[in-house]
Amino acid sequence: ITSLLDNIDVNNQNTDELYEIFRLVPDSDYPLLRFCLFPGTVLIRQRINLPKTDFCKISELGYPPADCIHSYERANVPYQSMFYACSFPRDYDAGCVDSPPPRLVALMETSSFFKDAQASGIERCTVSRWDVVKDLELVAMPFLYSYSRACKDILTINDAWNREISKYDVNQEGLELVEYMAREIGKPFSSNLEYFKISNFVNYLLHINKKTKNVDGIIYPSVPAEGSGFNIALKPDSVKEKVQFKGASLCYLLKRKEQASMFVLNHSISISGDRITYSPKQIDAKEEVRYKEFAEGLSFRN
Repeated sequence: ITSLLDNIDVNNQNTDELYEIFRLVPDSDYPLLRFCLFPGTVLIRQRINLPKTDFCKISELGYPPADCIHSYERANVPYQSMFYACSFPRDYDAGCVDSPPPRLVALMETSSFFKDAQASGIERCTVSRWDVVKDLELVAMPFLYSYSRACKDILTINDAWNREISKYDVNQEGLELVEYMAREIGKPFSSNLEYFKISNFVNYLLHINKKTKNVDGIIYPSVPAEGSGFNIALKPDSVKEKVQFKGASLCYLLKRKEQASMFVLNHSISISGDRITYSPKQIDAKEEVRYKEFAEGLSFRN
């Protein structure tokens, strides 16, 4: 399995060849874990604003339309809508520097400006909150990639994986395939085409494999956050049924090379159908002074 997958040339994008490898393992022999997010779980999404434009509709902050998706991502193939969000690890500690809030994890996932150590300026983004209202059943692979800031959930899931694997006579090709893809989902990639194998594997799990296609999505550690936070990718139908929009805020990311700070400018105060109404946030004097000092000389990027 490993040699066959290693020999896949992602530049050719030969999905038939790739799916033939997936089908070498019977659907029932895929060794995977189920992970449940219960009602009350908070999910965070972030979108970078277009220049001089605000997001005033819930639909603009949810998953993008399929015809707008032209590239591979970690958990979707082209022309496939998925709802990406960040969730709180169970050991999240707001006072711990090694436990970044999902808002920061979302920033790491979506903003190339934030990750550019040489860039300076102000980037406008909108952070939205979504609450789980019905059980979300997710598929989880073992987290075999070396995450330097791994949260306790990663260790817990890996311990559960090892316990379950030891109980059964596991299909060795299935184990090899899943462990290969577990490492693949944790790799930092520099181009979208490099997601070819893992995005198609996730598609196979969520839409084709008879054992797993009934799940709502997949959970995996955030690669930019080095495992200190989690990402989930959900099917659109599951979002409609099991996730509810709760609010949004316009934020300014101020950055001077490696120094960065986030300021919240407003909060949503009402929702009417798809329409969001915002109100300016009351900023105290100290925060206003800090903002003006940091923003001096910086220009808006969007």
